[in-house]
Amino acid sequence: MRSLSPILLFGIPLVSLGWTGIPVAAQSTNPELCQKFPQDLRCNLSAPSQVGQAPQPTARPRIAVLDFDFSSLSNPYSLREASRGVSDLLVDRLVRDGTFSVIERSRLDAILAEQNLGLSGRLDANTAAQVGRILGVDAVILGSVTQFDVSVRRSGGGAPVLTPFGSFPLAVGAESVDADANVQLNARLVSTSTAEILAVVEGKGNVSQSDSTVTVAGFGGGSATSNEEKLLVLASQQAVEQIAQQLAGFASRLAAQPRSLPTVDALVADVYGNQVILNKGSRDGYRVGLILSVERVVREVTDPATGAVLRKLTEPAGQIQLTEVDTGSSVGRILSGTGFKVGDVAKPLQ
Repeated sequence: MRSLSPILLFGIPLVSLGWTGIPVAAQSTNPELCQKFPQDLRCNLSAPSQVGQAPQPTARPRIAVLDFDFSSLSNPYSLREASRGVSDLLVDRLVRDGTFSVIERSRLDAILAEQNLGLSGRLDANTAAQVGRILGVDAVILGSVTQFDVSVRRSGGGAPVLTPFGSFPLAVGAESVDADANVQLNARLVSTSTAEILAVVEGKGNVSQSDSTVTVAGFGGGSATSNEEKLLVLASQQAVEQIAQQLAGFASRLAAQPRSLPTVDALVADVYGNQVILNKGSRDGYRVGLILSVERVVREVTDPATGAVLRKLTEPAGQIQLTEVDTGSSVGRILSGTGFKVGDVAKPLQ
């Protein structure tokens, strides 16, 4: 049997296949044979090379949620606080879902103030896309509130009815109060690359409350409460839930959208360990995840007549990927290359 060991394995003649011994990575050295004889043990020996390699996570689309527009309403609840409240509900819901990466509120407010765009009603799709490019997000959500009200109905409350109580009649009256809160929201998902409206979604919420009041001989009892604001919050949560679920269905389409690249090159301002700081930020379209080619200027060609620089000749030094971005600067980690220096040029790649 010992003489047969190099010849037969699971009924497959090894010598005739041209394999001598058991290679460590048979799959890579003999791919055609492994396709023909996948049951051979040695084809499975290459499997450990894949063990421990976690699948690369798919980058989540980055979005910003602007304050919802209440301008179409004229009721007492159409306030700036309510506008921000609805958008905050949507932000919280999207963050919990995890389908999108949502930009921080403070960064959004800073850009809106810088661009003098504090009122959401002043933003159309094109302007929203411009703001989104400054923030470095893939899309912006524009929303409007088309219904936001509470209707109250009262019944009963007529003349008190005399009810015997021992030897004394008592006047007893009753009144019921029904309150209905209705909220309707519309939202648009706008691509920052193309200013295209990728999706239009709608959500509706309705919450009701019924209370009663009993009056005995002029003394009130029961519980007649008026919780209009609480009812509106609950109805808004229902509408936001519907919108969030619909938006999640467009995440894959958003992720497939081509990202526009910044048109302005950056300069290396500092190098610290594995980090490279650039002098460009979200104001120029730089965003987290952007990959740049760092190049060193090796020669400048000047105009012999004026002395103006006509062209800069560069050679590649490596690549970096941005991990932090603010308005005027960016931080990138080194992907390849060494010896980066202040003044090197960083050109956006993808």
